[in-house]
Amino acid sequence: MDAYDPAPIGEANPYPSSAVAQVADTGSTVYTIPTAAVRRATDAMNGYLDALRDAPQTPAGRVVAVVGDYGTGKTHLASYLVRHATERLDGDLQSIYLTAPPDTFVSLYRTFADKLADRREVVHRRVRGLYADILAVELRRSRVTEPLAEQLLAGALDPVAVVDTFNMMESQLLGQLRDRLRKVTENAEFARALTLLLRGGFEDPVWEWIAGRPPADVLRERGITGTLTGSEATALQAMGVFALLIGYGPNPFVLVIDELDQLLTAAGRREDEALDAFKEMLRVFADSNTFLLLAGLPDLLSTLRRDVRDRSGEQITMTPLSAADVLDYVLRRQRGRLEPFSEATVGQLVELANGVPRGIISLCHRLWRRARDQGGQVTSGMVREAARELYGGVDAQHILAEIRRVLVSTGHENFRPDYFPIDDPDSRVDYWIPAGRDDAGCGILFSGPLLEESDAVRVETRARISHAYRDCELLLVVLEPVPERFLPRIREAVGREPLLYRPRSFADQFAAEVTSMTGRIEERYPADGPLVPLAPHMARLDRRQSATQHLLGLLNGSLSDLRAQNDEHLAAIRRELRELQRWPVPPGDRRNGDDLADLPTSVTELFDRAFAVVDLRTPVGVLFRRAFVEDEGGRGARQAVRARVRTPEVQSAVGVAALLNALVEAFGLAVAEWYRAARQRPGGPAPFHWDRLNEMCLIFDAVHEYLPVRQLRGARDLVDDDVRRSETASDVLTDFSARVRRELVTALTDDAP
Repeated sequence: MDAYDPAPIGEANPYPSSAVAQVADTGSTVYTIPTAAVRRATDAMNGYLDALRDAPQTPAGRVVAVVGDYGTGKTHLASYLVRHATERLDGDLQSIYLTAPPDTFVSLYRTFADKLADRREVVHRRVRGLYADILAVELRRSRVTEPLAEQLLAGALDPVAVVDTFNMMESQLLGQLRDRLRKVTENAEFARALTLLLRGGFEDPVWEWIAGRPPADVLRERGITGTLTGSEATALQAMGVFALLIGYGPNPFVLVIDELDQLLTAAGRREDEALDAFKEMLRVFADSNTFLLLAGLPDLLSTLRRDVRDRSGEQITMTPLSAADVLDYVLRRQRGRLEPFSEATVGQLVELANGVPRGIISLCHRLWRRARDQGGQVTSGMVREAARELYGGVDAQHILAEIRRVLVSTGHENFRPDYFPIDDPDSRVDYWIPAGRDDAGCGILFSGPLLEESDAVRVETRARISHAYRDCELLLVVLEPVPERFLPRIREAVGREPLLYRPRSFADQFAAEVTSMTGRIEERYPADGPLVPLAPHMARLDRRQSATQHLLGLLNGSLSDLRAQNDEHLAAIRRELRELQRWPVPPGDRRNGDDLADLPTSVTELFDRAFAVVDLRTPVGVLFRRAFVEDEGGRGARQAVRARVRTPEVQSAVGVAALLNALVEAFGLAVAEWYRAARQRPGGPAPFHWDRLNEMCLIFDAVHEYLPVRQLRGARDLVDDDVRRSETASDVLTDFSARVRRELVTALTDDAP
């Protein structure tokens, strides 16, 4: 759970309005509740660090899989482990966090390569370190140069400069480095490419190759012919190579791959080649000095082949929070004060949220605000009402429509919606699938959150009536996990475990349940006649044909929708660009004007950094203007424009930059207007001022989340080195609104009488 955010003059809501975790920086003061899962994961990390310290030349790699449902704290745990390791090593830790795309391992590698490019100096340092080791051996052969060996190994001297100074056999030494890299990376092409990083003029071609582009001619001439993103196998092999290199020797390296289940689900539907490559990558990580943390839903590994699961290392399941855990959290957030909560209401909200951290934090936020607005304490009724608002917000009609789509796609289009076994409103079945004969069939019951006794009784009644008046199989679909106190009764009344709605996996799980239920009903009612042996096969063929036709229709509709959406997005971007082109001056001049002048200096500096990393129109405009100049620089600019501006990566980067620029500016203007109003109020900002600021920050976060910030890297192929930024947009805009709010809180608190 996240850190305590100092409340301005005791009025701000101490609980975050959004309980979605992010991987925080190492300086964060995030509070982590020491659950069993946290303790196991910490022990695994400590074991890795201890083994690396005690025997750096012996592989100490660990692969740990953290599984849990949505909102159970997997991302928070990953963030905590990185901070814990960083603190133990006094900051001497390399770590990369990846969110797995619902696509291919090639896409995963591209994300990895983007993060790696931001810290290319680490790769260079590892290569130079290996080169220094080789050079030190040569220098120790002479008493004159022997003292230089220790300085090289300590990193005080540049090995390339030493070779040039003493006119040593560079080609021979680089050959030894190439052989050493081949042993470390187990890949000849990587050894050649990494060795070229020590030679002038090769850095950009090598890093373009690492990013997944085909090798340039200068690389092909030196035996580097393959493309790392040519297949999923080569992409995963490349990730393993960098794990071996970055974690070589006593250098700890932590790699986190979050939401891996959605990528593995896609991989599991393809050939075994991708899973074989993933298995090999897990082996390489385990045999290196890397700590690999895999995180995902509970079925993260269950759908994989056994031999792949065996490589996944230790598996840690997230555990729900207890009332004592949350009581401790509330006291920490409120600086030792329990009001407006009580031990009873804390226990109640833990039960209603099933111990899930995300739900608990959201309930605390709602309840604290409601109690403050009403000037009283949090009551039991308020907890139930807030829980129903929170968990009842999911569109039930959307889920029922998804159930309908799955039934049709699996060949059960003979279903009956809103079926009543008897003439009683309490007997309603959301979907009834006739099977067998004599009114037998399968019933689908859908229910919102079971928060009170009456909710559980309603579901029990519906299930028992169906079983009493029909020979049937029932399945209950629920939005949230059924509380433990209701689960035995619900399980006994329905006849099976409830199916929890998870957006990514629901369709497959629901289809499997329906197939199983209808199969059991049909077994109980065997047909008569000479064609009986063929009946099951004909039924399956009929369902498959129906499913195929339905899927073809869906595919056709999806393609049409996709074309329409793309046209809409392109039109929106064009409108945004036209609007931006109406600006009389560039954003850099605007932000230095009067709009943000009244803000505290610390806040203005944050916006200056944000404008600096998202302003691509200025350097692109400079490049275009230079292209019209008749000199050597103009010819070079024209070549760059012709070669690169037509690429989709560059075009996407400039479009995203324009949208981000507009977002930052709009947020800045809103914050400036809010700040002027808040300062003018006698006695300082009122509670509604702080709520308005929280709302603005939430709006910024919501818009920023849906903009593909990493696409800005595509402009590196267009702009010159002198306008590239040392900071990336991800560095600056991650938690940007929270930092703006923190500086405003500090400024207004300091100004308070």
